[in-house]
Amino acid sequence: MKVKSTLALLILLLLPELSAQTEEVIDWDYEIDLLARELAEKHPNLFFSTDSAWFFHAMRQVASETTNKSLFQISIELQQVLAAMGDAQTQINYHFLVEKSQILPLEYYWFEDGIFILKADKAYEALLGKKLTAINDVPIEVVIDSLATLLVVDNQSVLKNKIPRMLTWFQVLEHFGITSGEELSLTVESSTGEALSRTIYLPVELGEMLAVQPSAMPLGWQDRKSFFREQYFENEHLYYIQYNRCWSRESEEDYGSGASALFMPSFKEFEKEVFPVLKKKKIDKLVFDIRFNKGGHASQGTEFIRKISKALPKDHGDIFVLVGRVTSASAIINTVDFMKSEKVILVGEETSGKPNHFGEVNRFVLPESRLIVSYPTRYFTLLDEDLPAIIPDVLTPLGFDQYMKGIDPAMEAVSLSPLP
Repeated sequence: MKVKSTLALLILLLLPELSAQTEEVIDWDYEIDLLARELAEKHPNLFFSTDSAWFFHAMRQVASETTNKSLFQISIELQQVLAAMGDAQTQINYHFLVEKSQILPLEYYWFEDGIFILKADKAYEALLGKKLTAINDVPIEVVIDSLATLLVVDNQSVLKNKIPRMLTWFQVLEHFGITSGEELSLTVESSTGEALSRTIYLPVELGEMLAVQPSAMPLGWQDRKSFFREQYFENEHLYYIQYNRCWSRESEEDYGSGASALFMPSFKEFEKEVFPVLKKKKIDKLVFDIRFNKGGHASQGTEFIRKISKALPKDHGDIFVLVGRVTSASAIINTVDFMKSEKVILVGEETSGKPNHFGEVNRFVLPESRLIVSYPTRYFTLLDEDLPAIIPDVLTPLGFDQYMKGIDPAMEAVSLSPLP
């Protein structure tokens, strides 16, 4: 997978130019025709689900309706066309045009029982822990349907993973006619079913952010920012390995720019912690938690899993691989690595990533608008059957009340699983 540090540098270099485009005349007929031709040439199979005639017609339609539209509006319309092609890796990076002052000071999470507000600016503290039901009196289901046109919805986990962040982008909501002006009204529901409305004003001036306070944090959520971590539970003879990033100091040196390597954890040092435990401790259950891993470079995980299989005794206990809505790209490859090397029990939610998928993403920049376009260069066939997701053997959806009580349903399922 291409490294995100390269993309971040590209964004920093182009942001001033992107902002300036709103005041310049862009030849959209040329720009969009170039976009269409470049994608048709560079993509390994752009028309695998939608024919070329529709694609080029849709692109010409967008080009013919650019008068009086902003760069942001046009980028949204282009993204809708690309999403309709069915490949999640092919996209216009319109979200780089979202202005910080137009991002709502909220953090949502889509639980089994709805979309709840986990963080909010102190000015909107009353919204914390509430369930979102409408924006400007538009039911949340209708809002989701509109936003979903910007996504390739291979499965429901795609929506659960992407929509919460998109709900904070005022400009996107405005594009779909859900809101306008410099304010919007959120309707939420309390735990007792009481409706409450609050108005959020723009531009946003960030203040102190507050968060809901669970009685304890579910195990998998405790340290999602760590690249990787491990913990041995003596009482249960359970060894927990959380693999949040297919990246490390070594990956940055080998596949990245190398500039950030010293600030990243060493995977070699991590392995020095893991393998003595595997060899010396009694392990009835091994948990490999990849729920919050959205990719990086697969080779690190592939080799790690091979070493784990080699280190485990023949009479080892059950292996549980925890997957979820974030699991995608290289993390999907590593999940399949485990599925093929060992008899594993999959636990969690279905993945947003497909086992057979386009990957190894490249980018190009449109010459006049400076919009960044992503496209894949390779198709990965990991399984014989073309599944929409990796679906766990044991589904463990997380409800808001469970989260607030510190319950991790996936880990509970592991604990309740009988010993082999």
